Amino acid sequence: MKAKKLFIYLLLALPALVLQSCLTDQDDVFDSSYSDRMEKFLQQAQDTLVKAQHGWAFDYYPESNQSYGGVAYTIRFTRDNAIVRYENKPDDGEVKSLYKMKEDSGPVLSFDTYNTFLHTYATPKQGEFRGKEGDFEFVIDSIGSDCIKVHGKRSLNHMYLRKLSADAAEYMEKVTELSSIFIFSEVKLNIGGKPYTLVITDADSRQLAIYDGTTRVVASAYAFTDKGIRLYQPVTLNGVRVHDLTFDTATAKLSANGVETTESYVDVNTVAKVLGNISVSNGEKTVTKVIPYLDKLNISCDASWVHLSKEGNKLTITVDANAMATQARGAKIKISNGADEAQVQVLQFDLPALLGNYQLTMTSLVRDGGQMKFVQNTRTAKIRYVGSGNNRKYFLDVESPYGANYLFQLTYVASAHAFLMQSGQKVMTLRSSSATYYIGNAFNIDASRGTGAGNGAYNLITFNIADNGDISASLCGPLFLISNGQPQYTGLTTERIVLWAYTGEPFSQDNMAGYWDRWLNPVLTKKASGSSPAKPAESLDEHLDGGNGGAALVMPQYMPNRVARLDVDWNTFLPAWNKKQVELNK
Repeated sequence: MKAKKLFIYLLLALPALVLQSCLTDQDDVFDSSYSDRMEKFLQQAQDTLVKAQHGWAFDYYPESNQSYGGVAYTIRFTRDNAIVRYENKPDDGEVKSLYKMKEDSGPVLSFDTYNTFLHTYATPKQGEFRGKEGDFEFVIDSIGSDCIKVHGKRSLNHMYLRKLSADAAEYMEKVTELSSIFIFSEVKLNIGGKPYTLVITDADSRQLAIYDGTTRVVASAYAFTDKGIRLYQPVTLNGVRVHDLTFDTATAKLSANGVETTESYVDVNTVAKVLGNISVSNGEKTVTKVIPYLDKLNISCDASWVHLSKEGNKLTITVDANAMATQARGAKIKISNGADEAQVQVLQFDLPALLGNYQLTMTSLVRDGGQMKFVQNTRTAKIRYVGSGNNRKYFLDVESPYGANYLFQLTYVASAHAFLMQSGQKVMTLRSSSATYYIGNAFNIDASRGTGAGNGAYNLITFNIADNGDISASLCGPLFLISNGQPQYTGLTTERIVLWAYTGEPFSQDNMAGYWDRWLNPVLTKKASGSSPAKPAESLDEHLDGGNGGAALVMPQYMPNRVARLDVDWNTFLPAWNKKQVELNK
């Protein structure tokens, strides 16, 4: 049996022995070794890169699906350094860093020394452990005198370095200028005599689609060049190769060999972003905006107190003075390109219009049939102030069933016509015969994550004015933290306001007893009402301190020592499981 097994093993090994013998006798196909050939190729690539006087234009595509679109760089090479310009930071000039030509499973151009421009999409950061999945190392696929083809080691995206014939700064200036005025949503094309529609599906991420009737035949990322736009890869439609499209700024048309534009439509949503919601005070105000290809748009407003005029690409919006100091008013500007329509709001009000009585609608704990339940309810609220001049303080006063109202101190942001509410405030004191609890507010971004006992967060409360003058505001808004004395937006939005109960002050996790209430979707509303006329030139202090037309604005004074006194079973409202949630709310 053993002899039989040995014979089988010898038979299996025989082909390998024969193959080895054949390989030993075979002559080398190449005249030089792999390492010599690699060294020669890398030297040729570097020589080509360095010889380009003005450097190279580089259409850079991060992420394997090109989901961020194409980004324009220019790179000028010396023997040791890469001098880089970046489309998104044209005013920052050039950034210089080292680079390498190396062998790493192929010939590689490596920008392995940190470059603030080139590493923008490759650097990990919070929430993006792989950055935006961009590359800083590129395998060199082919070398031409005017074009070098590479692909990203990480993304595998094919990219090209194209030799510049003029100064890199001039090239980048043309790219940024063109990208700033290319604000089209749709372009009707004639390709080889057949109609197609090019649609910008995502201008921010530079994605487009081309339709044959209602059928999508192309979906592609694109990049801006100094002459127009370039698709990630060439496509063939109706026998015509479509890759580089030249944009004529005078006629707003794209063209290429066999491609011409029959109609182009300005993106009304982009124009709405350019205009933004226009918020002005009660005095007469003129706002001027520059909008590319304004002549292709119909812009109108039905409100008699808003006036529009065009001059070239300049749109002038004039808002009449509002004679009613305590009354807000709103209107809508309509933007149409003949196919689509968008709107922007015009809001006119001053602080006096925001003060006074509101209805607060939300889902929170209320007593229903002898039990505490989370149900939608409406209660009265008031935005008011105490003091005068620089000592004036603003408060949101919210009705409660406990003998004293919730009182949130606010900071008025005049430039935004908005209020900031700070976290970790004491908004109520509750006393029974056996215990005292202090109620503090927190901002949660979901059911389990929030600011907890901290007092370093600020929630922005902004106001909306309906066309009939009704005022509304959500108490849940953008979330800010203070950095170097200035509020910095966190990129997060408050989803709910949580009221925590504490056994002492200052608030901390150690003296947190549990949650007292949760306010979901809290929205303030105030119906429009008339007021006595006021001269637009009057100062805000005159209104607030009882000047002309201001007497009705004087609010009740806050009584800081007023507390609620009632005997209840606090354990009903402070279940033990909330102590666990505290850890999640840090």
